[in-house]
Amino acid sequence: MSFIPIAKPYVGEEEAHAVFSQVMSGWISMGEKVREFESLLQEYTGAKHAVAFSNGTATLHTGLLALGVKPGDEVIVPSLSYISSANAVLFCNAEPVFAEENPKTFNVDVEALEKKITPRTKVIMPVDLKGMPVDYEPIMELAGKYGVGVLADSAESFGAIYKGKKVGSQAGMHSFSMFANKSITAGEGGFITTDDDDIAEFCRCFRNQGQKERYVHVMIGHNYRMTDIAAAFAIEQAKRVEWIMNEKSSIAAFYNDAFRDHPLLITPYVPDYVTRHSWYMYTLVTDPKVDRDLMASKMKQKGVDHRLSFPLIPLQPVYRELYGYKEGDFAVAEEIYNTFIDIPCWVGMKREELEYVVSVVIDAAENAVK
Repeated sequence: MSFIPIAKPYVGEEEAHAVFSQVMSGWISMGEKVREFESLLQEYTGAKHAVAFSNGTATLHTGLLALGVKPGDEVIVPSLSYISSANAVLFCNAEPVFAEENPKTFNVDVEALEKKITPRTKVIMPVDLKGMPVDYEPIMELAGKYGVGVLADSAESFGAIYKGKKVGSQAGMHSFSMFANKSITAGEGGFITTDDDDIAEFCRCFRNQGQKERYVHVMIGHNYRMTDIAAAFAIEQAKRVEWIMNEKSSIAAFYNDAFRDHPLLITPYVPDYVTRHSWYMYTLVTDPKVDRDLMASKMKQKGVDHRLSFPLIPLQPVYRELYGYKEGDFAVAEEIYNTFIDIPCWVGMKREELEYVVSVVIDAAENAVK
């Protein structure tokens, strides 16, 4: 069996033809294809507006500014996420305040969020970690209680469904990523969805150097534009998102059946409010008796990739230096990080590959008991 990577984008001839046609059209910067892509996203998510960007980090930065985040404000961010969630706060010269996670869902704990709210809190940024939606209703109730905004970092959950409705309009604003391992991709890219007209107008203006109309600049913006080349690629991806979701759900179901009764491995917990998980990653939790890192090493030796994602943001070297965080400050998140492991889950995996992954994972766990 050849090496099985942790993730692999599904790209077909449709994307290649679409990009070729766009290049030959002579229009390769932001234009009609971007608008076509945005229309598809609006229709799919049910959101009133979709605004495309050059990458997911750009959407977070822009979204925070659209909610009025300014120097001295605080934004509450989960401690367990990719670093861009917190970095975007620093781009605004505001302060990221980290909250603890729920040990079953890996998503931010609502009670922990409330404990972190202060008079300086401007925005709450929940993260749909591993592609599973947070429980949006109590978070939105909490935000309403304290009069703060919500920017959902839904980078990993495009295609997921919360209480029967696709993720994209539950919060005041959602930020999505289109990096190579996401539900749909253009190599890079991102988009914001919102029902708020003013937020959407701000985002369109800010991504284009603060330009309201040609050469009329009403704010200091950025060049966060998506190109029509990327949009042509992304449109073909978006057309097959339901198929992608079904394929990933089938892989997750296969793994659930294979690992459910194993004494050393815990399958992902999916709460009732999640109608559909996007399965950005399939994540196992190891029993305390298992040396998780040794298990990962044994998997790699047998040609099965893994990911230990993501290390706690506050324990990253740059955040230790900035704020003095140390081990023990976020004990729940640390325990989660030290026991979970992502295994290969991507569209196109063959039955024999899935069976091989299962056998290697079980063997590695059983031979990594402390």
